[in-house]
Amino acid sequence: MTVSIRLQVASVFVALAVAAANIASADVETDPGQIVFSSLRPGNWDIFYFTGPGAAPKRLTVHPGLDYEATFSPDGRWVVFTSERRGQPDLYVLDIEAGGPPRLLIDNAALEDQAAISPDGKTIAFVGTQSGNADIYVMPFEPLTTQDFDGAVNLTRHDGGDFRPAFSPDGKRIAFSTDRDTPVYGHPGLSFMRQREGEIYVMDTDGGNVERLTFARSWDGSPEWSPDGKSIYFYSGRPREIPGPPGSHILGQEGGFRIWRMAADGSDPRAVTPEGTEALAPALTPDGRIAYQTRRTFIGWSIQSRAPAGGEPRMESDEATDYWNPGYHHASGAMVCHGVGPLDTDKQAVQDILGPGGLLALDYPASVEFLDKTLTLYAMRHTSGLAAHPSAPRVAVTIENNAGTRFVIEDFDGSNQTELFSVDGIGIVSGTLNRIFGLKWSADAQWITYTQGWFFGDQTNKADVWKIRHDGRQRINLTAGSGANNGMPAFSPDRKRIVFRSSRNGNFDLYLMDADGNNLVQLTDDIAKDNFPVFSPTGDAIVYSSDRDSSLDPLGYKSFDNYIMKLKPDGNPGEIIRITDDPGHDAHPAFSPDGKWIVYTSERAGISDEEPLVQEVIFGPQMYGEIFAYRLSDGLRLRLTHNKWEESGPFWIRLPQTSALE
Repeated sequence: MTVSIRLQVASVFVALAVAAANIASADVETDPGQIVFSSLRPGNWDIFYFTGPGAAPKRLTVHPGLDYEATFSPDGRWVVFTSERRGQPDLYVLDIEAGGPPRLLIDNAALEDQAAISPDGKTIAFVGTQSGNADIYVMPFEPLTTQDFDGAVNLTRHDGGDFRPAFSPDGKRIAFSTDRDTPVYGHPGLSFMRQREGEIYVMDTDGGNVERLTFARSWDGSPEWSPDGKSIYFYSGRPREIPGPPGSHILGQEGGFRIWRMAADGSDPRAVTPEGTEALAPALTPDGRIAYQTRRTFIGWSIQSRAPAGGEPRMESDEATDYWNPGYHHASGAMVCHGVGPLDTDKQAVQDILGPGGLLALDYPASVEFLDKTLTLYAMRHTSGLAAHPSAPRVAVTIENNAGTRFVIEDFDGSNQTELFSVDGIGIVSGTLNRIFGLKWSADAQWITYTQGWFFGDQTNKADVWKIRHDGRQRINLTAGSGANNGMPAFSPDRKRIVFRSSRNGNFDLYLMDADGNNLVQLTDDIAKDNFPVFSPTGDAIVYSSDRDSSLDPLGYKSFDNYIMKLKPDGNPGEIIRITDDPGHDAHPAFSPDGKWIVYTSERAGISDEEPLVQEVIFGPQMYGEIFAYRLSDGLRLRLTHNKWEESGPFWIRLPQTSALE
């Protein structure tokens, strides 16, 4: 089912000299087309209700998509939760007493998530991205009506991300976590990753008298007040003082979190849960215990609790499925949380990384208003081995398993699968960073080019550019014998040339070659890392990402921006124009079919939830990634997605009207 999202204009600016690039393009067509992109997100989450510790769960939601972050109203009648059933996170409310379907609480196109209700039941606080990044808002709690966003008040108004509001028991203050005033840096293990730190703050319920309570490195998050208001519980990665290699068994994730307690003024912090038990998202049980989500296996999560003074853990949930983010109604003793709902058991794409579920996210396709037209989004649950067919609802995609990687072509929903080839012993799931990735179709859909080798690393981590016919014939290594890291190839519109990145001269530069691998031309030559090149529809320009103009972060890493290179008639490089200048990553650019827009992944909106609560559960290595569109003529920039999942690798295509999924 296609749903409608009103597009928000995130920002508008004039990019000097972009118009001078004079990139030829066709007239605007009535249908702006479709954008297919990779999204690191779970498959199906539902809201679950437990009458007491260890009781049988009752599934409150049956929507085949993402429902999560549930909380009770103080009187226990209402459960407010976040749902992506309209394509972006919205707040919904369930009437526990009267029953009935969920009701949309706030009608808005941006994200609303992480709700908390004041002790008197009159006010709801939540995280929203209406301002362009994650801020904390309040508005009257009116569960019997659907309100417009106009009544919401932004309490934080900060360029940093603000998360997880919690009312004090007297209703006078709000505790929250934030990544403001903390560094953003590349990860020492995976340099293309971006990490943040978070601290606990408090403020008055009108946004005044903001105070910082914690000052530890890593993350302090998810504040929870004690019933008497004298203490605040939270999770923390302390005593990790400096960024370091991953501390969790999940590659690239930090791990090592425990529940802590401090006085309401930030003094006297002390650990509540034992070292070695992964503990996140604290909540107070009706009998005074501390509940939290904990990893029971490599990928399995449950809710358990401990007494503040110590002792043995108590299971709050069952272990039949995975559960996260507990919340309690203290009068009845009931608990709500979200967990894995019913799923198709067929393995798709990288299920062992993202969890069970299909390739196409269940809340998609979704439509956004694109100026005065409609643009359709397809979120694919994959990492980097996926490419959209240029004129049919099909994708070339890698499916990784313990044995290796299969290269297949299938419909958007995973049906009608045809395997072109398989390679044993490569892929993250099989235990190596040697992968198949960076797939691109030729414009006539006759060929697919891709990278096989090391996804990242230094220049000596070997990778090659390959091409294969759409039917699996003529699989050819185009860079055999170079001994370099070659990758991220893309065909020219006439299929005569291929642009790619290579380390063959000691740096990651861009190169052109004929489609048979001959007549190599070097396009860039500097110490910068140039990557993700794609031709314009007319073949006279290349858009790509580079760290050439960015400054060093605290660990000495750079972020990427997007650039356009004009090509001279003889194929040699011409003028280079920078088209983004955000402080974080802008990457994975692609042209619209008419050549007038660039769609890309950007960190400019920051993150929309606490990093550990996303990374510890879902593999999200870059911790940035909303999809934006940029108009080349005047620099108009439109944000297309609002959520907390890592999204990248967009393809802008135009399908026949009869081919789109309904």
